[in-house]
Amino acid sequence: MSPSERLAQVLTEGRFVAIRELGEESAAELHTHAKERYLALEETIPRFRSSMNRKLFELGPPALAIYLALHHDLGVDRGPALRMTEDMLLAFHRKQRSRNPLLGAARDIMLRLSPARSLLLKSMLTREPGGLRFDRASDAGALLDVDVRACPLVAFARRHGAPEVVPMICRLDDLQAQELRGVELQRAGALGMGAERRDFRYVTAKK
Repeated sequence: MSPSERLAQVLTEGRFVAIRELGEESAAELHTHAKERYLALEETIPRFRSSMNRKLFELGPPALAIYLALHHDLGVDRGPALRMTEDMLLAFHRKQRSRNPLLGAARDIMLRLSPARSLLLKSMLTREPGGLRFDRASDAGALLDVDVRACPLVAFARRHGAPEVVPMICRLDDLQAQELRGVELQRAGALGMGAERRDFRYVTAKK
């Protein structure tokens, strides 16, 4: 799904958040300004071939557009603007989860099957100019162990003067991992949160 379609979904599913925090009139203004901000961002979105890189930008530019609209167009302070943007993303995430209740189970099975993990690892280690850069880690106890050394979304947000939006996208990984049933995600840091690397360690969940 394109980032513009995701923006429309986040604005729809998170509308109650905007109304609660801003009121009906300003919530309507947010809808308009966010679309304007997205149009200004759209031409700068990298055109990647890799589905993994494209997936990263499904929610990144929409979140950035909403945050910029709140902070710069509606004059909401930085902290509340970040919180409101994240609350809207979470509303969207909850709706997606309710529509696809078996998605977590499918990811769980994929991570537990060795052939599926091998294909996933191969795709992660295939590099594209300007895209995500994964390095293989060496954690013998993990089902899948990689480190992210470069993230194009971090560079994109910095280019537009708002790197502070990236952590909320990173936190969605944690929420998605919570939907796994036999596998859990362990990590110590994320590039968007200031770490030098973003470590992914998928391990068999403890019973």
